[in-house]
Amino acid sequence: MQKPLAFGLSQKILAVLVFYIGAIMMMAYVSHDDLVATEKKIGVLELSYEIQNNVLEARRHEKNYFLYGNKESLNENLRMMHSTIETCQKIINTDKGFFINPKLHHLINEINLYIQNITSLIKSQDQANISHNETSNTIRQQGKILSELSEHIVTFEKNQIHLMVITLRNQLISWSSVAIFIGIMLSLLIVYLIFKPLSVIKKATEAIAQGKFRKIEVINTRDEIQQVMETFNIMVSELERRQDQLIQAEKLSSLGTLTAGVAHQLNNPLNNISTSCQIAVDEFDSGDVPLLKRMLTNIDQETLRARDVVKSLLEFSRAQDFCLREIQLAEVVSKAVLLAKSQVPPQIAMTIDIPRDLVFSIDVQRMQEVFINLIINAAQAIEGEGRISIEAALDAAADEVVIEVSDTGAGISEENQARVFDPFFTTKEAGQGTGLGLSVVYGIIQKHQGTITVQSTPGQGTSFVIRLPFPGPKDSLLPTA
Repeated sequence: MQKPLAFGLSQKILAVLVFYIGAIMMMAYVSHDDLVATEKKIGVLELSYEIQNNVLEARRHEKNYFLYGNKESLNENLRMMHSTIETCQKIINTDKGFFINPKLHHLINEINLYIQNITSLIKSQDQANISHNETSNTIRQQGKILSELSEHIVTFEKNQIHLMVITLRNQLISWSSVAIFIGIMLSLLIVYLIFKPLSVIKKATEAIAQGKFRKIEVINTRDEIQQVMETFNIMVSELERRQDQLIQAEKLSSLGTLTAGVAHQLNNPLNNISTSCQIAVDEFDSGDVPLLKRMLTNIDQETLRARDVVKSLLEFSRAQDFCLREIQLAEVVSKAVLLAKSQVPPQIAMTIDIPRDLVFSIDVQRMQEVFINLIINAAQAIEGEGRISIEAALDAAADEVVIEVSDTGAGISEENQARVFDPFFTTKEAGQGTGLGLSVVYGIIQKHQGTITVQSTPGQGTSFVIRLPFPGPKDSLLPTA
């Protein structure tokens, strides 16, 4: 049962985008405030230059008066000083929190003192008081102080702007680093939430294309990706079930083919049993005990022979789950040959070369079906006399059992070799095959974590090479039933 979604994939992507855009907007907001503050500071610096220029202009008028006695210069001096006070007040009113404000208040106080002295100087002139050396010296000293203060204000504001530019530069570097870091983290998050699960699904689908039905580990993302992975596992289970049905269907098809041959195999021991019984009945009154004993022994042997044929047929036809057990490969092949030999014409020789000590884990019933299909295919590919060979050996270096089933039949064309394991592909005439035999063989070998390949040359025969893991498939990779 699929779990309810906590947050859908679209919601997660939207949340990531909102977070990223929010972070960018926060950076923009902070940077905007700093830029506004810098803009204000530039305006203050311009006004500071205006203050300095006014002070310098006032001092020029001051010097003109002392050098040339031009009374109008004092009036211009006062006008410039009043203008300077207005400019200072304008800066103070712009922002009460400026660090420069105390210096401006100090400058205003000094200007007011300066104005008082200039005003006194003008009055002393009106009263024809020529002796004003002391006032003149005071004015010069105050003018010098005003020049220094105005210059200090300009320097202070320039330093403030320089510090703000450095701060903006550092903020730009910091915000850029944060943006890059967030971008990397979001990319990794997207990779983890989307691309990693999709990569797992992609690999699993590629494995299915190769006949390996393996479920994937569901990542608990609580979104559509998790639902896709859960649905994928349901699909794998369904494919396994359908493949088992396909195997069973092919098995029943093979049973139909084998039944006539099995009936023939049963007919011989039944005839022998009937003959032995008839002889025993005819000779019963003669009292020939050795003869009767020999007839009964023949009956027992033929009964066992018939039982083995029926038992093999029943074992082959029974549907069961994929189950591994250790067994001699030679025993599995011999049972398959017993069932399939009725489909092999007498002019076709069969040779089996399998070591008796070759024991490993396989699904006996399914591997029997593999050999039956390969033997029947080989027999159908041979016209007239020929040979079918089954050989097996252990490749210790690769930890594999190598099995080769070859024939001297017509062979397979190169273009058809790539398709022989495709479902429903067959080169036989209509009614002679379903095209499922080799496809089922391929699926069974894949379930054993093995491989099967075909090598064929038209007119020279065909060889199927099977490689199975030794001593058996790894438990952690076994297909689910």
